[in-house]
Amino acid sequence: MSKLPTAEQIQHEWNTDPRWAGITRNYTAEDVVRLRGTVHVEHSLARLGAEKLWTYLQEKDFVNALGALTGNQAMQQVKAGLNAIYLSGWQVAADANLAGQMYPDQSLYPADSVPAVVKRINNTLLRADQLHHA
Repeated sequence: MSKLPTAEQIQHEWNTDPRWAGITRNYTAEDVVRLRGTVHVEHSLARLGAEKLWTYLQEKDFVNALGALTGNQAMQQVKAGLNAIYLSGWQVAADANLAGQMYPDQSLYPADSVPAVVKRINNTLLRADQLHHA
């Protein structure tokens, strides 16, 4: 388990990492440490994906992506060399919401529909990674 950063480390990152340039906070690094508790919850896929996307946005003129509604579509996009996968809200509303109904793109469908599609896509990519490295 990784050790949680100290208030000093957090403040140093805020002061030196370009990602946080221009951000105004109404709380301190000490507040973060005090309120976070002692258990570090790690969302590895979200963190890794966010770090990659941030790097692409900083280093590339554009990041091309195609919409994927299934894990297999996402896997094929990765194999084709795309750096990002787009999940469209209207696609979920029309074809992949958990109610099994067709909705307009007005967030009328169950709120957990998009996370469920993301989970299926992530599971496919994780399995492909496991097979690739076996």
